[in-house]
Parts: sequence; structure tokens; C-alpha cells
Amino acid sequence: MEQGPNAPVALNGTAIPKGMEEHADWMNRPIVEDAPKEDFGEEYNSVEKLREELGNLKKVVTSISPPIEAVYRLQQVVAPENEKEALEKQLAEQESKIDQIVIQLQSFITLLEKHPEYVAYKEGVEQVIKQSKTKFNSREEHFEFGNLCKKVTQNIFKDQKVLLEKMKAIKKAKQQQ
Repeated sequence: MEQGPNAPVALNGTAIPKGMEEHADWMNRPIVEDAPKEDFGEEYNSVEKLREELGNLKKVVTSISPPIEAVYRLQQVVAPENEKEALEKQLAEQESKIDQIVIQLQSFITLLEKHPEYVAYKEGVEQVIKQSKTKFNSREEHFEFGNLCKKVTQNIFKDQKVLLEKMKAIKKAKQQQ
């Protein structure tokens, strides 16, 4: 395959691999639109929407850990006088990120209240919100917060899998009709 540094290199797609000659003019082929989404009924749509919302919740819960860790680490830094202002600015930025994420988490509580089977998630999200507002004084406290977030996201992942199986069953039943 290698022909050395002086081997000619084909440019602008002029060298077409064997077996792909019919696709050589791919730039001039018509654009194929996506097939319209098939409707599998109201139950399928509601399960799909719930699964998507749980996925969004999982992303938000996951996103709170980095700014929390940054705040914890910044609080541990002993900075000289000339760097304190920059340190305080970084701390304020991270705390602002945490506040924005907490607002997003609070918006999910109303969703979780509509689904009594997900009361544990509501409680987990409330715990995440509560603990995100506390100051972590030790690695252990910070580690416990990370474990809480991990526990919530793992449970969401499991339920997303269950919901996906439910969606597949509904889809299969509709296609067999």
C-alpha cells in the first residue's frame, strides 16, 4: 500500500476505489428526505416523551458535578493577595453555573410529580438540589455528593431501558395489527 514519499496523491476525488465507480458522482445525487415518522399511538408517544425527559434530567444531574467540584477545589486554594480577585471571580462563575443548573433541576420536579412511579427521582433531585447548596468541608462530603448524583443517574438509566423495552413492545404490537 505504501509507495514511499514520492508517490502521487490523487486530489479532488479523482481516484475512485474499485467497486465504487457508480457512486463517483455522489455530489450530484438527489438529497433523500427522511422518511416520515410513523405514529404508533398516544401511549407510545407519551412513553417516548417521558423517556426523553428522563434522559434530559440525567444530563442535568450529571452536569452539576463539575461546577460543584470546581467550587470545592477553589475553596481549598490558598492564593496570594494578588491572585485572590481572580480566584473569587472563578468561584462566582462556578456558583452561577450551579445556580443555573439548580433552576433546571427544579423545573424537572413538576414533571416527576405527574408520574407517581418516579417519586424516588423527585426525592433524589431534591437531595441533589439541597446538597448542591451546601459547602463541602471534606473530600468525603464531596465524594458523597458525587455518589448521590451517580445513584440518581444510574436509576434513570435503568428506567430508560425499561421504557425503551415498553416502546419496542408497543411498536411490535402495532405493526402486527
